[in-house]
Amino acid sequence: MKITTWFGTLDDESGEVALAGAPDEMAEGLIRISEDEAFSGFGRLEGTTPQAAVQPDLRTLALASGLFRDDSEYNAAIRETALSLVRRKLRAQAGAEAELLQTIEALDDLNEVINRLEERLYEWSRLHDDRRLRGKALAEFLAEEEESIGALARSILDLQDARRSVQNSLETATVQIAPNLSNLAGPLLAARMISRAGGLKRLSEMPASAIQVMGAEKALFKHLRGKAPSPKHGMIYRHPAVMGTSRMLRGRAARALAAKLAIGSRIDRYSGELNSDLKPALDLRIDEIRRSKPGKRRTGKRPRR
Repeated sequence: MKITTWFGTLDDESGEVALAGAPDEMAEGLIRISEDEAFSGFGRLEGTTPQAAVQPDLRTLALASGLFRDDSEYNAAIRETALSLVRRKLRAQAGAEAELLQTIEALDDLNEVINRLEERLYEWSRLHDDRRLRGKALAEFLAEEEESIGALARSILDLQDARRSVQNSLETATVQIAPNLSNLAGPLLAARMISRAGGLKRLSEMPASAIQVMGAEKALFKHLRGKAPSPKHGMIYRHPAVMGTSRMLRGRAARALAAKLAIGSRIDRYSGELNSDLKPALDLRIDEIRRSKPGKRRTGKRPRR
C-alpha cells in the first residue's frame, strides 16, 4: 500500500520511495492533498478512511530509505517545505477580498487616529483662544500657525485627505466584489459587514438572524444570560431602512433587511452578478412595514385567572 507523505510517496510493501522533489514541489503536492487527508496527518493509507488511517513514523521511514542522511537534514527539509507551503497559502489568500479587508481596517485606524488628534487639538487650542471650533474647521483655522499646534493641525488635514482617498478606494472595491451587498446596504456598510464576518464566504454562510444582530454580540450574550432584552439589530442600524423606521417597527425592518442582505451575499459569493430585483423588493417591504400598525407591547404580566 502506498503512503502519501510530506516528502513524497512510500510503498509500504516494496519499500520503494518516490521523492516529490525540491521544497517548493513538496509544498505544491501538499496543497493538492484534500482537507480530510490534512486533518488525518500529512498522509494516509490508500483505500482507507482518514479516521482509520494510522500515521507511521515518517522520520524513521525516510532515514531508513536513504532519502536524508541524518535528523538535521530531515529537519531542514521539513522546515523549508513548511515555509514554502505557508508562503503559497498566503499568496493564494491575497486577492481582492484580502485587499478589501485591509482597506477597511486601515480606514478604521485612520478614523480612530483622527478623532484622537482632533480632541487633542481642541484641548490645546482652548489654552490660547475661546473660539469653539472643532474638527476640520479648527484644523483649517490653526493650519497657518508656525508653532507646534500648527504642525498638528496640518497633520490632521493630511490625515483627513488620506481618509477620503482610502474611503473612495474602499467603496470602489466593495462594489466590484459585492455588487448586491453594495446596492442594498451601501459600499461602506457592506465592507464593514464583510470585515466583521471575516470574508464574503463566511458572510454568505451566515443565516439572516445572525446578520441582523452582527455587531451586537455583547447585548446578545447578556440576553442569553437573562440580563438584557434581545437586541433587534446590530451594525445594520446605520442603514436608512432601520434608522428611518419608527422605534416600534425597527425590529421588523431589521429582519427584512437582514433577509435581503443574506440573499445578496450568497449571490455575490456564487454568482457575482447584480440582481436588480433585490433593492426594489426591499424598498417595497420596508414601505409595507412603515405603513403597518405597531403591535402591542408585552407587559410581562400574567393573565388573571
